[in-house]
Amino acid sequence: MELKSILKALLKEEGISISQLAKRTKVPVQTLHNWLSGVEPRSLKQVRKVSDYFEVSLDYLCFGVRRENQSDDIESYTEEFNAGVFEVVLRRVKK
Repeated sequence: MELKSILKALLKEEGISISQLAKRTKVPVQTLHNWLSGVEPRSLKQVRKVSDYFEVSLDYLCFGVRRENQSDDIESYTEEFNAGVFEVVLRRVKK
């Protein structure tokens, strides 16, 4: 898990301390210290709060995986889903 190194880098990049991050995300200071010392997180909700604060994905925060163009994936799935001919049938349903 890359959480330790990525969190350190994000804190440095943002120019904030652990206590400031704790106040802004409502994640306990001790929890953040644990993550920075290599302890794996127990609460996904807390990790989500931190990833939301830094505006990064959970994949990036925890594993260092960046996905630049997720919209491209959506477009390709949409094209695949909409390919072909469809028939829509409407029928009255008896109650």
